[in-house]
Amino acid sequence: MTQKGAQWCILMKDIISFTPIGYIRVSETKDTIRNSLYGVKGRIELLPEYSEGLDGIEEFSHIIVIAYLHDVQPGQKSVLKVKPFRKIARVLNLDFKEVPVVGVFCTDSPHRPNPIALTIVKLLERRKNVLYVSGLDLYDGTPVLDIKPYTPHRVIPEISVPEWYISARNKVLKIVETFPE
Repeated sequence: MTQKGAQWCILMKDIISFTPIGYIRVSETKDTIRNSLYGVKGRIELLPEYSEGLDGIEEFSHIIVIAYLHDVQPGQKSVLKVKPFRKIARVLNLDFKEVPVVGVFCTDSPHRPNPIALTIVKLLERRKNVLYVSGLDLYDGTPVLDIKPYTPHRVIPEISVPEWYISARNKVLKIVETFPE
């Protein structure tokens, strides 16, 4: 192998490729979804060849959806510092002065080097290769990479979070009944 060929092989090992197993389908606009604290109702339409992989899923109340945020622009993938709670501040018209700018990996911001989404939704119904869900915060046409059941062993009873997170959460709870996770 030539040196040029060897360099190409080294670079190729860092490339990861995924094929969507399905797509998100919602009737709401991007603005409606963007401004929803609790998500919207919609469907996850799996490609027919993956339908058998859903057998038994209807016995779970919630599922984890892993998706590729296809609308994130190239410049947004280089963002490494963000201000958390921007969506909540915008929707509830709150000022989060106490919230510092932090590394993107401390947040759920879609603007990140690998724009992968992880969202937990309530499973309402399954019809063949289509899952009807609520609590979706993904746009119509978003490619779905994987689905997993949300199970009790995933719940971590005692966690620690920064003080700025607790302060912001308490501010939100004064306005709404539950904190949108």
